[in-house]
Order: sequence, then structure tokens, then C-alpha cells
Amino acid sequence: MRWVIAGGGTGGHLFPALALAEALVARGREVMILGCGRRVEALALSGVPYPVATISGEGFLGRGLWGKTRALARLLWGVLQALRILRRWSAEVVFGTGGYASVPALGAGFLLRLPLGLHEPNAVPGLANRLLGHLVQRIFVTYPDTREHFPSAKVRVSGTPVRASLLEERPREHSGPGLLVLGGSQGARTLNRLLVETAPELYRRLPDLYLLHQTGERDFGWVKEAYRKKGLPVEVRAFIRDMAWAYAQADLVVTRAGASTVAELCALGKPALYIPYPYATHRHQEANARTVVERGGGLLFQEAELSPEIFVETVGDLLLRPAKLSEMGRRARELFRPGATETIIEEMEALVHA
Repeated sequence: MRWVIAGGGTGGHLFPALALAEALVARGREVMILGCGRRVEALALSGVPYPVATISGEGFLGRGLWGKTRALARLLWGVLQALRILRRWSAEVVFGTGGYASVPALGAGFLLRLPLGLHEPNAVPGLANRLLGHLVQRIFVTYPDTREHFPSAKVRVSGTPVRASLLEERPREHSGPGLLVLGGSQGARTLNRLLVETAPELYRRLPDLYLLHQTGERDFGWVKEAYRKKGLPVEVRAFIRDMAWAYAQADLVVTRAGASTVAELCALGKPALYIPYPYATHRHQEANARTVVERGGGLLFQEAELSPEIFVETVGDLLLRPAKLSEMGRRARELFRPGATETIIEEMEALVHA
């Protein structure tokens, strides 16, 4: 069976697509990924054992008249591109994981009357997915409360697909407390500045600290140089391809609250300090984090209220309390819903055979 999975633009949309593709390939299915040509796609999709194609797509929200007009033109062009790809590749299922590529791909699939599915990983869906919910036959959500935003008969609570390779056990390569900082696949300048400012005090309190910092490509150079000038042994990466290894080094994770990151942390039982992106649409990152924090699996700080002093006190205290971190990780793990990829594959292929 031939699947086309459309998603990309950010890691949050791309990584669930990769998880689903990984499971499909393991089952002997043929898979193609449709993205929109962002840099994170080139990094994450390098070397995958299936074809990757790019179509046009752009966001509407927060743009003026000219921006919306351009976005509409790119959307229509993306639909035409997707129509050509779906026909040439003889696609049998089209599945969207969000991002700019999902809208034209699912629109084209609708015109071709193909079975269509959509995954909404966030607690609060965006406008595009709410609209697409009326076109597709199946909508898969991570959180039960998200069902209220979609036609109820189409919704299945599946959880978020997590790559099986991410769950593989990896060796820990250091003996001290481990702190992993993730600014998201595109980086987060506020977090990067916060870590550069507070790292000297963290090392003073925790001399054997292992700090692994993913900066995003934009800030990699200056962050790495800042740590070098301070004489700090920080492991700095622009983008981490082997996240299974990275998570294995961490006792605590400092991160935004994108849906795929939250799902991965819960799957691995990793406690986290969540600092949601404050300008996310409908504050969906905050909603994602609260689902974990309210169950005791992490802590939540608003970016505006998190001073360097509070950050150092919080992180330093947690890393000195392994029992507390272990309990937070256990509670996060309880929120993980395994079997998301299996649910999606079985439901969608049942539509093909119906």
C-alpha cells in the first residue's frame, strides 16, 4: 500500500511524520514524505529510505492583505503540485501531520477522493487543522479534550506517534548530573541567552554537570563562542539528529513545549522544565505543557517571569534531588499512550479496504 505523509516546517510537525513512516516501512508499506522545503526537513530527512518531495505552502495568520494573497497563491500552487505527485505516485492514503505542506496535500487528496487522515498533536488545534477536519475521514488526537474541536464521529484518541528508534536504550557517557536544553528545531533565542548567562553559576553549584545544548542553526556560532570564552565544557549542537542518545544523557530537560517534544519526553519518562513559546497560536504550547505539569511530570515557567536567578535555583535544586526527578519522570511516563502508529495505520488502511 502506498502512503503519502504530509508535514513539516518545524520538528513538531515533522517528527510524528517520521515516526509513522518508520512504522510503515517496517510493515512493508511504500511511503513518501511531502514537505515544504524548510531547513529542518533537510536535516531530519537526510538519508531516509523513502522518497521525499517538496510542495508549496505558507501560513495565513498574522499577515497583511498582501501576505494573505501571496499565501493563498502558494497554497493553490501547492495543491496543483500535490495533485501531480499523488497521481504519478499512485497514492492510496494521504495523511497530514500538520505544517504548511498538510493543507495542499490533503486538499489534493480530497479532489482525488482518496482516504484522508489527520493527526493533531497539540492540546489546542490550529485553524488549519480545524478546517481540514471537515475534509478528512479520520482525525487522530493526542489528548481526549481535543475531541471537542472536531466532528466527534471522525475522532480517535491515539496519542502522538513516537519513533521506535527513539525508545532504544543508549549508553550514558558521563557520570555527573545531565542537563539537556532544547530550543526546538528552529532554536529559541531567549532560552539560548538564558543558558549562556546562567551556565557559569550552574557549573559553580554542580562542578560535574554535563550540559548538552541544542541552539538551532541561527544561534549556534555565538552561543558556542560565548561558552568558549567563559571556559565552560558545554556540548553545543545546532541540531541533534540522534535524539535517543541526547535524551539518554539527561536527568532533566529544559525545553519549549512543542507537541512532539512533550510526547517524546513522556514516552521516555523524562522530567522537564517547560518554557512555552509565548507567541504560539492559541497558546497551544502552554496547553501542551499543562497536561504534563498538572500530573506532576514537569514544571512550567512563563518566559516573561523566568529570571536567571529563578532558573538557576530551580535547575540546581532539581539536579541535586535525583529521587524527585525520578518521581517526576514516572508521572510523565504515565501520560504516554503507546500504540499511536498502530492505531493510525489500522484505521486508515481499514478505510482503503472498506
